[in-house]
Amino acid sequence: MRKFLAPPILLMAVVSLAFGQTPGVETKPKRNPLVGKWKANLSKSQRDPNHQFQSLALRFEISDDELLLTFTGISMSGKEESGVQKIHPDGKERPVAEAQGIVEVSRWVGSHTLESVAKKDGTVIGASRYEVSSDGKTLTSKVKGTDAKGRQFEQVIVFDRE
Repeated sequence: MRKFLAPPILLMAVVSLAFGQTPGVETKPKRNPLVGKWKANLSKSQRDPNHQFQSLALRFEISDDELLLTFTGISMSGKEESGVQKIHPDGKERPVAEAQGIVEVSRWVGSHTLESVAKKDGTVIGASRYEVSSDGKTLTSKVKGTDAKGRQFEQVIVFDRE
C-alpha cells in the first residue's frame, strides 16, 4: 500500500500518551489525550511540496502495551488511501514489519507528546514528534525524513479533534 504522508515508519512516529500514575500508588489511568479521531487542517499545516495530500484523518486507540494508529485520506493524485500502524512507545528499538532493514524507537515525552526515530543500518532516516495541545483540541505532527522516492522532506501537519 502506498503511503502519501510519509513512509510507514514515519507514520508510526505519531503519538503521545501518559497514564499519570505515582509510583507505588494504585490509581485509575487518565484518558490519553491522543486517543480519538483527528482531521488534518490543511490551512494551518505546512506541507512539503511533494506531499500535497488532499485530506487526512487519524484515529488513535490504546491498549496495554501499544498504540494503534489508523489513517485514511486522499492522496495528491486523488486516490483514497488508508492503513494501520502499531506503535510501541516503550523506548525500545523494534524492527518495522512493513520496511525490511528499518528499526524504530518510540517514546513518550511528557503527557502529551510522542517522539519516534527510524534508523536503517544505524543511520537516522526519519523522525517524528506528535504533540496534543494542553486543551486537547489540536494535534501537531512534525515529520521529517526521506520519502519512498529518496527525496528529503519536512512538514508540520495540524489536526483538529473530531
